[in-house]
Amino acid sequence: MRFRDFHRNVKIRIIVGFAFSTAQATTFPFMAIYFAHNFGQTTAGIVLALAIVASLFSGAIGGYYADRVGRRKVMLVAEMAFLVAYVAMAVANLPQVNSPLLTLAGFFTTNVCWGIYGPAEEAMLLDVTRPEDRTLMYSIFYWMVNFTMAVGTSVGALLFETHRFALFAAMSVVVLGTWLSTLLLIEETHRPTTQPESVHPILGMLRSYRGVLSDPVFFRYVVAGLLTMYGEFQMQGYIGVHFAQSVVSQPLVAWHNFVLRVDGVKLLGWVRTENTILVVLLATAAVRFTRGRSERWALWLGLGLQTAGYTVITYTSTPFVALVAMAFATIGEVTNAPIRQSYLGDLAPEHARSAYVAVNGMTFQGTQLLTSLGVALGAVVPSWGMAVICLVLGTGGIVLYQSIVPNITSRRLAMESTQVSNASVS
Repeated sequence: MRFRDFHRNVKIRIIVGFAFSTAQATTFPFMAIYFAHNFGQTTAGIVLALAIVASLFSGAIGGYYADRVGRRKVMLVAEMAFLVAYVAMAVANLPQVNSPLLTLAGFFTTNVCWGIYGPAEEAMLLDVTRPEDRTLMYSIFYWMVNFTMAVGTSVGALLFETHRFALFAAMSVVVLGTWLSTLLLIEETHRPTTQPESVHPILGMLRSYRGVLSDPVFFRYVVAGLLTMYGEFQMQGYIGVHFAQSVVSQPLVAWHNFVLRVDGVKLLGWVRTENTILVVLLATAAVRFTRGRSERWALWLGLGLQTAGYTVITYTSTPFVALVAMAFATIGEVTNAPIRQSYLGDLAPEHARSAYVAVNGMTFQGTQLLTSLGVALGAVVPSWGMAVICLVLGTGGIVLYQSIVPNITSRRLAMESTQVSNASVS
């Protein structure tokens, strides 16, 4: 399959998502620094934690209503709220206004909007793609997010302190374009065939998500994702602290009069940069490598390399070893991530697809919670103990993923037979 063979909705979302992700990356990675400077580090931490919680709850709401009223309607509402929030942040950062409080309100609103928007958008993409095409689609999005993050953060690093208004204004223009593309070009992909039950929305949501969580195969899928992402998320937590404490300033490369020195903070930056660059370079190659091979084998190989790489990074204080381990971890990451994401479409039934996507999105918040606990645990557990924890959790996730592959295969076959039956009837 090629890009031009995708459904129009997918092609539009890839193009629009490229602009959206790039513009967003110019500001959001620097918001914690901005809030810490204006409100203090403690308040900034509380704000960021509350934003995560707000996104968690709004995701549940967005997933519920996207299944009840349609994907496009929810996306349009969320995008309009996005636009208002970004315009407010642009105004707040005019030199004549300079209002950190208004910026905070806009930032909080965008987190709520993203929680509503994400499940509807992903469910819409799953609605219009076949199971065999989803790995390629997710590979493209995976590559795009990493590439735009690299470009956007580079621009933001240069302009955020001095040209915040211009960055937020540019984001407002991009969001306006996103809203217009959804309004004029995106097709609705989910039209509920039955009238919504006349129950209180909270009771309806509880009933909907109870049904999602009672799916044993999907529950294992969510837990497996939480466990296997632990090592990767530790880059934002314990690993940074470990590097800062254990990696002393030392020469990494020495050639004649040129000496390249590295310490813990620099090493963290280098391995993160290495990860981003390798994802951008290897994502397409990984798709070609796995094409025609067993998905189960590719998933096992990718998760194994990822878990082994992050286990070594968690323990080592040798810069060269950390860089080599990150290379293996990234190869594993680009190999398994699109396959894992594509399984979501096989597990989520059409009538509750957004709700399934919303619950799956909570995996990220759950992993963030685990990694925050890992920072505290690392104060009393030695680095080899933290590495063992990373290895055990990652291995547990691999076992869970392998246990659900037969169920995913059977669901995929059942879905294909249903589609064939419907086509022959029509």
